[in-house]
Amino acid sequence: MSVRWSRYNPYYLEPEIRREAYDIPETELTAEEKEQQELKKIRPIKAATNGMTSSVFNDPLISKFTNMIMKGGDKTLEHMKRKQVEKYHKAPQSKKDKIECNPYTIFHQAMENCKPVIGLVSIQRGGKFYQ
Repeated sequence: MSVRWSRYNPYYLEPEIRREAYDIPETELTAEEKEQQELKKIRPIKAATNGMTSSVFNDPLISKFTNMIMKGGDKTLEHMKRKQVEKYHKAPQSKKDKIECNPYTIFHQAMENCKPVIGLVSIQRGGKFYQ
């Protein structure tokens, strides 16, 4: 990715945000990957942008939802987690295994349930398209 007016010299390397890239043992690296690792030791690396993260908990769908819907509010899934844990502890032993306590799974299932079942199709009538 080349930017016309970048603050960084082309000599700078791009940041590596994938956490898995650092967990690979040196014996399993290819010659090209070893060369890249050696370059990272001697050449400067650009600063990562705000949107980049190597967190395991980063989820673009949740980030978009919280930034669009929950302006100025609590931007965590803590409330959802507390409700599910309460429900889990109040439930009888036979139903506890059916209760999902992972807020990420619950959120993604809720987003799937919100999607429309029927899609819109464009129809042309007299040179105009209608939906």
